[in-house]
Amino acid sequence: MSKIQPFLEKYENNRVIRALIQLVPYGVGGAIDVVLMKTLENIKRERAAAYFDELATGDVVVDEKLLKCEDFLHAYYATTKCALNSRRREKIRMFARLLKSSLAESEISDIDKYEDFLKILDELSYRELLALKVLDEYSSTPRTEEQNDLQWTRQFWDEFEQCLADKLSLPKDQVPDFMNRIARTGCYEIFTGMYWGYAGGQGKLTSTYHKLRKFIEVDNEGS
Repeated sequence: MSKIQPFLEKYENNRVIRALIQLVPYGVGGAIDVVLMKTLENIKRERAAAYFDELATGDVVVDEKLLKCEDFLHAYYATTKCALNSRRREKIRMFARLLKSSLAESEISDIDKYEDFLKILDELSYRELLALKVLDEYSSTPRTEEQNDLQWTRQFWDEFEQCLADKLSLPKDQVPDFMNRIARTGCYEIFTGMYWGYAGGQGKLTSTYHKLRKFIEVDNEGS
């Protein structure tokens, strides 16, 4: 039996998802079954299941006309390749939600902007995504009008570092370096030395992160 068959049977009543499954994101030419067999030999089938299950859920309508849309097919191929190369199931589902977000009226309806956010998500490791999420959880910390970004951040930074060290099994003194590496994606901004008495090592989330979070997360999402 072809390894594609279980997926086609599972989505027997969803013509669009069945069609998407058959659009292999690797290579050009060759029999679909042959390519998929080679691909699925190198990944756990649960990765594909997590991706297509998430793609099939929600209120966003994935209709047949999309199968003739060049921009959608380009986004689909690129996103599916990234998803199937990801080990973490939660990140795989994030890729599916990003693709569905492109179908709604949003900033990433434009394919060029979509590619930017896809690249960011692909570049972020699961641990880095978790670190950003943990930092975001401190956004409800009370802030006065007189406080600048650094002063506000200092209120919870020690607690944040300890929390992240515990969650990531990371020495606390390595947290600043870990966070600084995330700055390459534009989701995290390091405070510069423009603040009096500031020795470095702290930063804040950016508008890019908040936009990405809107596209890839769901309410009350588990880890």
